[in-house]
Amino acid sequence: MAVFPDHADNSKDLFIFADNMMYKAKSEGKNKIAVPTERDIIDTFKAISEKTLSITNAVEQKKIIPYFQPIMNAGTGDIECYEIFSRIETDKGVMNASEFIEVAEKLGVISRLDLIVMEKAFEKIKDDGYKGLLFINLSSKSLVLSEFIPNIIRLTREYDIDPGRIVFEISEKDTLKNITLLEKFVDNLKFSGFKFAIDDFGSGFSCFYYVKRFPIDFVKIAGEFIRSMSRNKKDMAIVRTMVVLSKEFGIKTIAEHVENIDVLNSVKSMGVDYAQGYHIGLPSPDLKEK
Repeated sequence: MAVFPDHADNSKDLFIFADNMMYKAKSEGKNKIAVPTERDIIDTFKAISEKTLSITNAVEQKKIIPYFQPIMNAGTGDIECYEIFSRIETDKGVMNASEFIEVAEKLGVISRLDLIVMEKAFEKIKDDGYKGLLFINLSSKSLVLSEFIPNIIRLTREYDIDPGRIVFEISEKDTLKNITLLEKFVDNLKFSGFKFAIDDFGSGFSCFYYVKRFPIDFVKIAGEFIRSMSRNKKDMAIVRTMVVLSKEFGIKTIAEHVENIDVLNSVKSMGVDYAQGYHIGLPSPDLKEK
C-alpha cells in the first residue's frame, strides 16, 4: 500500500511504491498488507535516482539503441516494414521503453532521445540495404519543438533516405492533448513526403474523426480488438467496420498484437493489409525476418 502524498507526490512514483509493497506483502504470506517503512522509502528513492541517472547518461553518451519489430504483408507473407522501439543499454542489461519514456519526458531529454534512436535506425537500415518502410513512434513532447522537424529532415538527407519510407505513428491521446500543434506537425512533414499512421486505432471515442481530419496513410488496429476477435463477434464486427472504413478512405490497415496463428488467420480473413505482433516477430536489434 502507498499513500498520497506521504510516500510520493505523483502517480508514477506512487505506483512504484505500491508495486514494491505488493511484492513485500506477498513475501510475508497470505492476507498481509505492507506499508512503506523509512528504509523502504530510502531504497525506492535510491532506485528512482539510479534510473534517472542511467537515462541521463544514456542520452549524453548516446547509448539509446533501436530495436526493430517486423510487420508482415498479410496477403503475401513477406516482411515489408519494421517498427522502431527505443531501448537503453545499462550495466544491468537492456531497459525497455516503458521503463524510461515517462522519466525522459520529465527530465526534458525525450526529444534528444527520439533523435538519437532515429539517427541510429537510419544508419542501420542504410548499412543493411533495407529499402522498406520504417514506422516510428515519437513522444508528443518532441512534436512541439520548432527545431524538431528540421532535424528530422536533416537526418533523412544525411542518410539518403526517401521521406516516403518513414511512417510516424501518432496516438489518439496525443491528438487530444495537442491537436493544433500536432496538426501543424503532420501537415509540415506530410508536405515533405513523410507518411503517418494512427496507433491503437479504435481505443478511443474519436478515432473516426481523426481519420477524417488528418492525412493518414495507415491505421494500426488496437490489439484489444485483434486478440479476441476470433471468439468475440462484437470485436470482429468492430474490426470489420474499421477495415471497410479504411478502404473507403484509401488507408492501409495493420493488425497489432497478432500473437498466434489463429489470430493471424482471422486477420487475413478480414482483409487486413498487414500484421504485427509476437507471432510475426519480436523486437530485435537486427533487421531480420521471422
